[in-house]
Amino acid sequence: MKTLFEVAARLESERQRLKLDYQAIAEKTGLTPLSVRSAMQGRTAPRITTLMAIADQLGLEVLLLPKVVAMGLQAQAGVGEGPAPALSSVDRIVAQTSLRSAGAKNVKGTLPK
Repeated sequence: MKTLFEVAARLESERQRLKLDYQAIAEKTGLTPLSVRSAMQGRTAPRITTLMAIADQLGLEVLLLPKVVAMGLQAQAGVGEGPAPALSSVDRIVAQTSLRSAGAKNVKGTLPK
């Protein structure tokens, strides 16, 4: 399970990468700049709806995974110990989605001559 600090750090990292300030995120989410900053700095435990709104503006998605899937993903990434029993299913879904996405981009980018 991720800690509040880890979630906040991920949000903050993405905010900085996108070069957004707290005010801009607050305006787009309807939250106050103080609540955005507090959530992103891990000073308060945000409501799930607040977390989802902030994540959405940062191009992130809040997901709840079965622990076996999370453990498999962590094991694949070299984090923690344990088997990766569900990872093959996750890998297959990600690969299929990536192929579909790439195919759709190729089709859209092709112009008739």
